[in-house]
Amino acid sequence: MKKLLLLTVFFAALVAGATAQDRPNPRPAAVVPKDGAAVENTTALKPGSKKPPGKAEEKSEAFFHGEKIPHVEIKLLPVPGITNLVGQLQKEPRKYVKASLTIDGTVHPEVGIRLRGGAGSFRQITDKAGFTIDMNKFDGKEKFHGMDKWHVANSVQDGSYLSELLCGELFRAAGVPAARIHHAMVSFNGQLRGFYYLKEGYSGLFIKRHFQNTDGNFYDGGFLRDIDQPLDIIHTRTDVKDRADLKALVAAAREPDLTRRFERLEKLLDMDQFISGFVVQTIIGDWDGYAFNRNNYRVYHDPKLDKISFIPSGLDQEFRNPVTGSVYPPTAPSPWAGKVQPQGLIAQAIFSTPQGKVRFLHRLEEINRTLMEPAIWLKRIDELQARVQPALAKVDASAGKNYPHQLWRIRQFFTVRQQSIQRQLNAVWEEMGRS
Repeated sequence: MKKLLLLTVFFAALVAGATAQDRPNPRPAAVVPKDGAAVENTTALKPGSKKPPGKAEEKSEAFFHGEKIPHVEIKLLPVPGITNLVGQLQKEPRKYVKASLTIDGTVHPEVGIRLRGGAGSFRQITDKAGFTIDMNKFDGKEKFHGMDKWHVANSVQDGSYLSELLCGELFRAAGVPAARIHHAMVSFNGQLRGFYYLKEGYSGLFIKRHFQNTDGNFYDGGFLRDIDQPLDIIHTRTDVKDRADLKALVAAAREPDLTRRFERLEKLLDMDQFISGFVVQTIIGDWDGYAFNRNNYRVYHDPKLDKISFIPSGLDQEFRNPVTGSVYPPTAPSPWAGKVQPQGLIAQAIFSTPQGKVRFLHRLEEINRTLMEPAIWLKRIDELQARVQPALAKVDASAGKNYPHQLWRIRQFFTVRQQSIQRQLNAVWEEMGRS
């Protein structure tokens, strides 16, 4: 307990006392609660904000930190002229259809649903399909714990059902926006489909929780696309037109003078946040995120700050190679370390500058020291196992029995990763001439 208290006090002091050079856009201090891992201080104000979180934010926070696992029941609503509703959804899986939604007895009579999932996780409606729920797609009034859009993820690539949850907690503790996660049992048209996890949608409440202004351009990175390509705008009101925000960032990233490049990028990009996200992706081995694969990300331009933020997503295949996973991106790939070369244009542009490289290494050392304490994460995994395993066993007895084996890899990761990172950092600093 004393160690956890000291860690909390140290990190709060570290954030408060950081220099302008190290942390140009200070974030609310992360905290280490007594009953969980390092998570964001949800009661802290957003940078520049004068108001505490509103009722919708408090309601959603209570839900995502709740212990009860809800039962989500989805039932398709009849459509004139269509007799085979399931067949219609199978034919056009990405098109919203009307459905009723019952969650622990509370009925939402008319919402929009469609199937979700990427190349590895998509399943048809006849299988363990994942869903996107749009609460006000048709009537414009419905909310679920303050959210108008959220996801029901099948977790077919993650038998622990915890990867995206734990990664999100680590990202947010480092000051990077990331979706919150809960769990649920899910039925479709009266048939129990299995155990799922619920994921916060990237919509109005998410933007309000993390940014000062909610009217900005919000982009979906799509599949293997960088920001120099025409990303889809999923939300905007009064922000700049014709993707001028992204175009300016691309031009800065291609500035040939390295010192000038970093200066230009820092004016347009939330640099502290981006480097923190780059570091966390490196720590967890997020080979399929923006920095290393130009994938699974969103981009938001805050008009008030005139800064661009990168938001991670699709964090269901992490926590591999805890010992051999490289923490110094420019090193050559190896069969054990996996991808370590940055692929994202902005990650490449920052790390190619002397300022960016030093900032990355200092932030890596800081996050590793303050947020990767093994005892904290192992305790957090114990808490989540106690909640998830009994519920999973009710749905699938075999999966429930095998659940401790699914957690072994994650436990091993947090047991050894902090030491592995520090060992590699020591070697890097020695090579760079720092004692």
